[in-house]
This record gives sequence, structure tokens and C-alpha cells, in this order.
Amino acid sequence: MLSERAHRLKPSATMALSAKAQELARQGRDIISLAIGEPDWPTFTNIKQAGQKALDEGFTKYIPSPGLPELRAAVVERVKLDLGLNYESNQCMIGLGAKHIIFNILQVLCNPDDEVIVPAPYWVSYPAMAELAEARPVIPHCPRETQFKLTPDLLKRSLSAKTKVVILNSPNNPTGQVYSKQELKDLASVLERTGVWVISDDIYDKMVFDGSKIVPHIAQQSEKLRGQVLLVNSVSKTYSMTGWRIGSLVGDKRVVDACANYQSQSVSCGVPFAQRGAVEALRGPQEEVYKAVEVLASRRKSALKILHGIAGVDVLDPLGAFYIWLDITRTIGKKTKTNRQIGNSADFSAGLLDEQGVAVVPGIEFGTECFVRIGYAVAESKLMDAMGRIGQFVSSLS
Repeated sequence: MLSERAHRLKPSATMALSAKAQELARQGRDIISLAIGEPDWPTFTNIKQAGQKALDEGFTKYIPSPGLPELRAAVVERVKLDLGLNYESNQCMIGLGAKHIIFNILQVLCNPDDEVIVPAPYWVSYPAMAELAEARPVIPHCPRETQFKLTPDLLKRSLSAKTKVVILNSPNNPTGQVYSKQELKDLASVLERTGVWVISDDIYDKMVFDGSKIVPHIAQQSEKLRGQVLLVNSVSKTYSMTGWRIGSLVGDKRVVDACANYQSQSVSCGVPFAQRGAVEALRGPQEEVYKAVEVLASRRKSALKILHGIAGVDVLDPLGAFYIWLDITRTIGKKTKTNRQIGNSADFSAGLLDEQGVAVVPGIEFGTECFVRIGYAVAESKLMDAMGRIGQFVSSLS
């Protein structure tokens, strides 16, 4: 009855695990979920007020499919302020979150059998979105030795005559690692000669812990490559607006126009009053963003201090986003107190949830086995409790 596409499609692992954790909590279990990629603080007050004002003014009807003109202008203004890159408003369109933007891009760029390079560890939805565009995901596996980042050599070996798109994400979900200027410049030097499009997923770009306000961007490192780079961002993480569903695309006008046309035939347009809130987010005071990053930095430090003290696991300190990529290799083959054998990251995650009530995401969902992703955008008291439970679980393995 269902299409082959529907049969191949898996639900988002992070959303599914979060839903399972919520259901267990509703059943009375003491559950701490570190599975979802979402800040625990509310949307900033000035943004909520802007959205509410738009509602009060009756701003609830259809708007242009590419987005509100003032929001498109605000996005390119923010790109200029943050990255020093100049774009026109007609080189920007607004979608229903960064996920929706990337989905749209792949739909308008990819033909059957085109290839999309998705470095692993990757965000769970990238390969599925490529497949839904009838393209083939090509997965170069980036080891710890490269800090889980794509290198020029790995990139060269992954490129072919069929390559249409490369997806880069820095700070990275799930590893929290950040590409340096030189690393991006080296990747750009490979891609300049190919004509391959680069989707730069910048959703965590301000969540960086080295004192910078924003991470380096590949479009800054090569003027030759800049025309091939598609800048994808959203207000979801930076401004804690995940449910507002506002994402943006900035780049080549042909791609922007095609995405807007595609969107006009699917969801028509974004939510008008939410877009008014996003204008305030981008043009309003940014102090709350910097305070939020300080909170994340404190939580990161506290969590890492405990994890580094747990015998049996390893971790490479993340430099951005709000995830810790925990290496559980040394737990493989051991058994839990309930005699469950740990054969892979899914077994580890299931055992941790069942025995300690802590939800984390198995690394296999990000294309890399023997790791789990820990999200630390939760209250510090809960986070410390969860870290203690992880320690208890690992120490109980035999």
C-alpha cells in the first residue's frame, strides 16, 4: 500500500528517543533525557513580545513564500555583521527551520543517482534527506585522529563525477567539534575546482567556547568557492526558538528562487507572527545569547569533569554546540546487572535508560558505532545527576 520511499524511511532517532523518555516519565519513571537537541531555557522575552504583538495585530494571514521582506533583510544584515559577507535580500529565503531548508535545497539540486557527501559522524537526518531527493549519500568516516572532521584527503577520495553536494556542519552535531580557518581553507581548495555545492549548516555557529562570538565559516576562506556555498541557519538554538520553526537560506539566487518555488507548492509559506519574532531576534539585543553561551560553557565544564573521571569511557572535549560525543568502546562485550550484553551503542543506550533512567542517543544513528551523544542543554542539577548515573552504569558492567 505504501510507497517504496515510505517503507525505506526511518523516524528521526533523536525525536523518537525523546518521545520514549517522555512516555517513561509519564509512567512515573525518574527519567533524565539527554537525547534531544534543544535548549532548556525559554525563548528570550523581547522575542516573545514581538511575536505576541504580531498576533495581537492580526498578523496571521498568508505571507510571501520566500518569507517576510524584513526578515530576509535581517538575515543578510546578520550575515554581514557576523561574517563580513555581503548578500542581497533576494539571495535569502525563509523556511520552517534549518531542517526544512536543507530538505528544500536537496530537492531542488539533486537528480536521481547524484551523490551527496555526508561526513560521519553526521546529524541523523542528512542521509535520509538525500535519499528522499533520490540522491545517494556518500559517507566518509572521520576518525578521532582527525577530531571527527572531514580532511582534504577524505574529501578527495569521496568525490566523483556524480557528486552534487557536500554537507558541512560546524560546530558539529553530534561531536561538538569546530573546523578551524585553516581546515576550512584546505577543504575549500579542493572544492573550488569541482563545481560542487556546499551546504554549510551553521545552526550552532554562536555556541563556541574559545571566547569567539562565532565560528569560522568556509565562505570566508575562499572567494572562488563562495558562489557555491549555501548558508543555512535558524533561530532555533541560538535564541531558543526550536518550536517557532524559522530557518534561512542565503546564497546563489537561482537556488534560493527554486527553493521558494518548491516551498510554495508544499507548505505555502512560513508562520507570519513567528517570522516577526525572528526579526526581533536577529535585530534586537544579543546580550542574552552571550549569557546563554556562558551557561552552556559552565555545564560543559562540569559534565566533562565527571566524564573524564569515569573509568571505561573516553571523551574528546567538544569546542562548540551542546553535545558530548562519548566513546564507549571499552564497554563493548560487557554485561549489565540485568545480564544484557553490550554489543553496540544501541545496547549501551538501552541499558542506560532501563537501569539508570538516562536517555542518550546511540552513535550508530549518527553513522559511527561505539559512541553515544550526550546533550548537556539541561539544568545543571539534572545534568550532574545524569553524569553520576552514567558513572554508576559503566562501573556496574562486568
